[in-house]
Amino acid sequence: MTLILFDIDGTLTATNAADAKCYSAAFEKTFGLPLPTTDWDVYEHCTDFAIAREVLVSSRGEAPSAEECKAFERAFVMELEKEYAVNPGGFEEIPGAKAILKVIAARDDMRAAIATGGMRSSACYKLSRIGVDATAMPAGFANDAVSREDIVRCAAARADGHQSAGDRALDLVYVGDGPWDVKTSARMNMRFIGITGGGSADRLRALGAGVFLKDYRDQEAFWHAVRTASAPRKLHSL
Repeated sequence: MTLILFDIDGTLTATNAADAKCYSAAFEKTFGLPLPTTDWDVYEHCTDFAIAREVLVSSRGEAPSAEECKAFERAFVMELEKEYAVNPGGFEEIPGAKAILKVIAARDDMRAAIATGGMRSSACYKLSRIGVDATAMPAGFANDAVSREDIVRCAAARADGHQSAGDRALDLVYVGDGPWDVKTSARMNMRFIGITGGGSADRLRALGAGVFLKDYRDQEAFWHAVRTASAPRKLHSL
């Protein structure tokens, strides 16, 4: 059994710009401080709650409370809803994403799961805009763990929980678009497919990724990528 784990922003949904804009707005409204940068790669853990915690510990000397985290998640969804109302084009799917998820769901030798650094509510909202019900899939979110590695482990465990003992995933493939996705795959020795519809493959290639797709329209190319993808090279910088 192969378990294919998908990131969301830039991987299933073309929402990188909307995500950054709405995250920044929700952060400032919730915590009263501007977000220093939306270059997510500068943070220790590229996950929504971990970023907020890192910034707040640095700026005010304490982590957000549980109530603040809940308020932040609500505020983020509200900002996404406002953005969608004026810019629905910022919430389109990566071409072919919904169709490939349906095909995987119909196969006996594969399963799909979500493994994202996003918060549960905001992630589900973004997927709902392309007609994907994230609540029907095994998934790991920023609500579940601090690091992306632990989020992947959570998603994989939930996927295994839906399997009989003989069908549990022995092969993990991670599909993502960001440097953090490559680094996570390298650290976990997990096979990786890079999605490059939103930009160049050069940054991912520099981190050791070797298999890339622009999108999912060519399903045969996707299955070939699943068969041939390897774990990124483990670089000293990781």
